[in-house]
Amino acid sequence: MPPRIRLGINLNFAKFVYGRRRAIDVVRDELGLRTVEAVPDIDFGPMLFQTSPEVFRRFHRDVAAHARDRGVDIASVLTFYRDCGAIAHHRHQVREAAYRVGLSILEMAACYGARYCSASLFTMDKERADDPEQFQSLFDSAISIWRRWMSDAKRLGIGSMLIEMASTFREGFSTIEDSRLTLELLDAHHWRNADTTVPVGICYDTGHGISEDESADPRDRDFQAWFEAFPGRIHEIHLKNTDSEFQDTFHFGDDRGIIDLDRLVRAIRDTLTVPELLLMLEVPGKRGREIGERRAIEDHRRSIALVNEALARNGYGESEGAWVA
Repeated sequence: MPPRIRLGINLNFAKFVYGRRRAIDVVRDELGLRTVEAVPDIDFGPMLFQTSPEVFRRFHRDVAAHARDRGVDIASVLTFYRDCGAIAHHRHQVREAAYRVGLSILEMAACYGARYCSASLFTMDKERADDPEQFQSLFDSAISIWRRWMSDAKRLGIGSMLIEMASTFREGFSTIEDSRLTLELLDAHHWRNADTTVPVGICYDTGHGISEDESADPRDRDFQAWFEAFPGRIHEIHLKNTDSEFQDTFHFGDDRGIIDLDRLVRAIRDTLTVPELLLMLEVPGKRGREIGERRAIEDHRRSIALVNEALARNGYGESEGAWVA
């Protein structure tokens, strides 16, 4: 059976303009959506959590209550920064600080009742990633912290963690094969500790694609190939358009774009086997200026309309706030 699709939006487009309640109102009233992916306040959130955890939790629980009042589901939380990616840093103290950033994001997701909490696998300085011995050592360190987060997520009542696929080897999870090997490591840990850890899935991003310099395999830049490789593991898609080199990202309706919405919807419908898929528009736009934010709202309206039309053309119909084939 094709996945049930919940079309939503990542709130990074509003991060530096609106407060959280107002952002939810904009999504509901101006964009007509009921599903969002929240983004963390890395600028103050981790420190607030460390120094005043109950204030941190109360703040986010109040946001969750407002979302419920507006009929908006905060389905997932994703860090769009790379701070917690420093779990692959060469200094132990930095890795531990990054672990705590990730923990604060998990706590935020728990306050929202989110089903998923997502992050990139890690980031690594290029000069260290280019050294095979250092890369392997720091990769192992990063995986050990992901295992800790899997336990934290279970304790906090989060259903699953998702790894966002990346665009370069030094961030890991950038090719089908290295992603498969990473999932095997984390799956083995989960199977051994099923009562105390959550499973890990994938957040696929249509705007990410590793360059030909790093991977000669064109399948690593093709969403159809990723879907075929991980049909039961992709629970969320970050939806955006991009150019042929995956360098720039923008809304749909732009002639530069390579992402064909009809082909994407058919690939979802015919390939993915998850019961429900979060399809999250994630196009940040020009942050911090009202003129840019007004334009972002108009651009999001256009993209939402085009996505809705592609869903309808390919056998999906709206039912109870979702799209069902």
